[in-house]
Amino acid sequence: MLFFKFIFQGWPETAALIFVAFAIVGYKPNLRESLSYSFFLVTIIYLFRILPVSFGLHTIVGVIALVLIICKVTKVSLGTSFLTAFSTMFLLAFLETGSHQLIKNLIGNVSMDQGWYWIMIGWPHVVSLVGVGIIIRKIRPIAMKKIRWLNEQ
Repeated sequence: MLFFKFIFQGWPETAALIFVAFAIVGYKPNLRESLSYSFFLVTIIYLFRILPVSFGLHTIVGVIALVLIICKVTKVSLGTSFLTAFSTMFLLAFLETGSHQLIKNLIGNVSMDQGWYWIMIGWPHVVSLVGVGIIIRKIRPIAMKKIRWLNEQ
């Protein structure tokens, strides 16, 4: 089941995360580039998930890897990369909590042991994250013209 969670939950969620992070900094990659960075990131995260280490370490490693990807690919400063990565992870946590609470109210509690149900309830926040990324891509050029001090590129 780990393979299916990797392909149908982890990779799309990480692709949406990368999409939003790149939208925040104003970088517009092609689909192949986004999918390759997200595959790299989700592979690192899942490798740390299967190791017998403290729970949550995969999140810290994921944030650090996301920071390095943003910094290296988009050529923004390390500080901007950290701010972007933490903002994106906060947005993911917010949307994930909201969608899980909504689904819990609609159909009841779903545990991680319920494989396909768990994968399916992960999709609403992925779609929401992509939607937020699209909105950011549309609004960012307008905001950058009005707020010059945010523009460091």
